[in-house]
Amino acid sequence: MQRLATLAAALLLTVGAACADALPINQQPMYGDTEKAAALQSADDKFVAGIEKQGLSRADASRHAVKAGWGYWARRDLGTAMSRFNQAWLLDPENGDAYHGFALVTSMRGGAPAEVERYFRLATSRPGVAAEAHVDYGRFLWTQKRLDDSLAQLDTALKVSFTARNARAQMAFVHYLKEDFAPACTWAKGARVNNDELEPGFLEDMCRRAGTP
Repeated sequence: MQRLATLAAALLLTVGAACADALPINQQPMYGDTEKAAALQSADDKFVAGIEKQGLSRADASRHAVKAGWGYWARRDLGTAMSRFNQAWLLDPENGDAYHGFALVTSMRGGAPAEVERYFRLATSRPGVAAEAHVDYGRFLWTQKRLDDSLAQLDTALKVSFTARNARAQMAFVHYLKEDFAPACTWAKGARVNNDELEPGFLEDMCRRAGTP
């Protein structure tokens, strides 16, 4: 089970990354959340004007930028992913999925847990954020040993989307950490039906510990 914990935590927490203030401003969440130089502000204005000239709404363009960001995230091109999430935020600060991207990239770069959680909270406070934001927030919370808070986020993920990817698998794992093996078995069964990612043998082990066939 230790290997499962290590693998899952590695999705969010990587140690030894460069400090955020050493990164270019376009690779810091919300462009460093500071006053921009005139040249950068001018570039932003031109970018937004170009989007509007194409006939796209800012909200639609923001969603496209997030989608591109996830593509770079999947390839572990964190710099370009952050640039796209920043563009999404610039276009629509109410797009919760942009903050979700900030949280994951910041975590992968070894950001402080408080900073990572700040972005998760911003993400999950926005209407319409994807269920995956709650799943990843729930995963992050159990790495911080906040098991009940983790379960609450995972429950919210399933309310947003009944088929939320890996929500049930994470539920099962948190119950394992709590040594509640009966619900761990039940959630692991649901995770298998939902085609979530489960450690080989995890379902059988939880049900064996629970005394459930």
